[in-house]
Amino acid sequence: MLTVRPKITALNFHLFARSIHPELFEVCASRILERENYTLKLNITTDGHAISFLHDSLVLTEVSAGAHHPLPANLVLLSHPIEGTNRDATVIHGKIGYQSQIQLECVPPKTFVAIKQQLDQKVECEGLIHRFQSNGRIAFGAISYINIQAFRHHVKVRTFHTFPDTCSVIKSDTRFSLDLD
Repeated sequence: MLTVRPKITALNFHLFARSIHPELFEVCASRILERENYTLKLNITTDGHAISFLHDSLVLTEVSAGAHHPLPANLVLLSHPIEGTNRDATVIHGKIGYQSQIQLECVPPKTFVAIKQQLDQKVECEGLIHRFQSNGRIAFGAISYINIQAFRHHVKVRTFHTFPDTCSVIKSDTRFSLDLD
């Protein structure tokens, strides 16, 4: 399995109103969280993540992936390159609310090492984590970390994906919420 990150400039952010087959990705770590009103499927992939929120027959899937991935063309709600800061929000069938902010941040090397050290202290019970192999040019590999705060009617998902070659971090904050009235 490829365990080195692709170039950061080739990454895109997508939101689908459907599930996405996991075979489209190289999944490095996964977790399923079931609550009374929803199921959350989390995958760390070689490029970033694929997160699905399921409620009844409704599904929203957020994907951070490279441009080379053959993603479906139908039921795409959002799609844009990952650059700078982007905020997105939508409501599906008046039932599922979605809000996200994704940010690409290039930081000085000392700050990047400090971020890496903080993420190295995370353990899987706090969320989901994967440590990638070094590409050989830099002494350490990338890290992907997903933090989950699950409640009865909403869930907050925070992701961190590091890119050592460019001292860059992609951070996202997503909130899936239910209007059950």
